[in-house]
Amino acid sequence: MKQVRKKSADAAVNQMIIKAYRSQTELTWDRAEAMQPQCGFGRLSICCSDCYDGPCRVNPFATVEQRTICGRGQKELAAGYFLRKVTDGAAGLVQLAAEFGAPVSQDMWEAVVCSGDDMLAPTAGTERLAAAGRAAVQALAAIAEVKERMCDQAAPGVTQAGLGTLKAEMPNIVLHGHIAPQVVELLVQAAERSGTVNIVAMCGNELGAPHHLPALTNYQSQETPLLTGAVDLLIIGSQCVMPATLSLAEQLNVPVVKAAALRDAQAAAQAIAMAQEAFRRRNGRSVDIPAASAAVQAGFTANSAAVAAGLVKGYGQGIVRGAIYLGGCGQLAATQDAAIVQLAQELLADDYLVVTGGCAGVALAKAGLCRPDAAEGEALRSVLPHGVPAVLSIGSCHDAGEFLRLAGALQASGIPVTAVMPEVTHGKVLATAVGFAGQGIVTFLGLGEAAEVSGLYGEERLLPLTDLRQLPQALAEVAAAQ
Repeated sequence: MKQVRKKSADAAVNQMIIKAYRSQTELTWDRAEAMQPQCGFGRLSICCSDCYDGPCRVNPFATVEQRTICGRGQKELAAGYFLRKVTDGAAGLVQLAAEFGAPVSQDMWEAVVCSGDDMLAPTAGTERLAAAGRAAVQALAAIAEVKERMCDQAAPGVTQAGLGTLKAEMPNIVLHGHIAPQVVELLVQAAERSGTVNIVAMCGNELGAPHHLPALTNYQSQETPLLTGAVDLLIIGSQCVMPATLSLAEQLNVPVVKAAALRDAQAAAQAIAMAQEAFRRRNGRSVDIPAASAAVQAGFTANSAAVAAGLVKGYGQGIVRGAIYLGGCGQLAATQDAAIVQLAQELLADDYLVVTGGCAGVALAKAGLCRPDAAEGEALRSVLPHGVPAVLSIGSCHDAGEFLRLAGALQASGIPVTAVMPEVTHGKVLATAVGFAGQGIVTFLGLGEAAEVSGLYGEERLLPLTDLRQLPQALAEVAAAQ
C-alpha cells in the first residue's frame, strides 16, 4: 500500500474520517495502514497455503525458477489464484441469482466449484475460467430477468448520491449489501404505508430501477454513514458487508436486521417500526450529516431505445467513438474515487459514452457526472435524448446484465464496446470481467494477474492495465482491430 495522503476525493467522506480520528474510531484506512508492510509474495499471488505441507512461496527474482513443494511455479500460482478468485466471484453472483428467486441450473453451480486440492486446475485454467465466466453471465442475465418481471416498465429516474442523502428530521434506513428485490419492494411499500421514512442504499441496491434508491457511499467508506448519528436501522444483505461495519453499528447502538429475515409484509412493517422507534430515541440529538449530495439520473437499461438510437446516429456522424463500461470496487492503496472519476472525465472528453455500475458508478454519481445537466460530455449529449447524461448508471454491480444487453445491441450496430475495471477488490467484479470477455467485449483489468490469462479466448480480450495512461492507446488499438 502506498502512502495515501488524501483518503478520499469525496469531501463528505473526508469530513467523517476527521470525525473518526478525533473520536478515536477505527476505520478501514486505519486498519489498512496498520497492516503495512503487506506481504509482497501475497500481493504477487506467488505464495500458497492450500495444503499443510506449506505454506510455500517462490522467488520471482531467482535465476533458476523456484517451485513449490508440489511443483507449481510462479505462473501456475498466479493463474491458480486468479482462477479461484474468479470462480469465487462467479459463485457469489450465482448465489445472488438464487436468493433473488432466479432459476439456477446445476451446470452453473458446477462451473463455480474450484477446490484447492485440484492442483492441476491452473493447467486447464483457460477452460475453467471460461466456464466460470459463462456462469457469471448467466447469473447476471437471470438477475436482470427477475427485476424485469417485477417491473417490466422500469425507466430511468432522478435520485441523489452522497452522505447528504441522510435526513436529520426523519427515520433513516440504510440497505447495505446485496438484497433481493422482493425484500426491497416489501420495505418500500411498508415505508409508504407508515409515513415519512427515508430509505437509502450502499454496496448493492443503490440507484437502479424501479425505486432508484439514493446511493449513500461506496465500499471503502461504508462505515462513515454510521458516524453521522442519523442511521436508525441497518438492513444487511449477504455480500459486500464488512464485519467492521457491524461492529461499529453495535458500538453506536444502531439496530441491525438481516434482509433474509424479512420474508413478508409483516416483517417489513416491523423493520420500519424499529427504525421509527430508533428515530424517536435520537430525535432532538444533534446529528452530523455532510451537506454534500449530487443529483443522479440512473437505472438505464437495454430497453432505453432512444438512448441506443442516439448512440448509433452519433457513431455514424463521428460524434461517438464508442461505449465503455467503467466498473470496479476501488482500492485503499489509492485516493478513493479519484482515479475512476478522472478516467471518466478523460473518456468523455475523448467522446466515449460511459456506462457504469456498482461502487465505481457511485463514485461517478457522487462526483456529479451522472447529473441530468452534467457539463461533461457535451458533444455526446447532443445525440442523446434531452436530459440524459453522457454517463449512464445502470445501478449496482449485480445489474451488469443490463450492460451486456445494451452492449449486444450496440455491437450489432458496429459500435465499439469495451470495459475497464481499474480498481478491483472483490471476486464478483473479476467474474464479471471474465464474463464480459467471453461475450466478445475487450476488458481491461487493473490487476497484474490478468497478464497470466490474457488470450483467454484465443484472442486478446482480457488484458492487464496497470497504468491508466496507457488506456487511450489501448482503446485505439482495440478500435482498429474491430
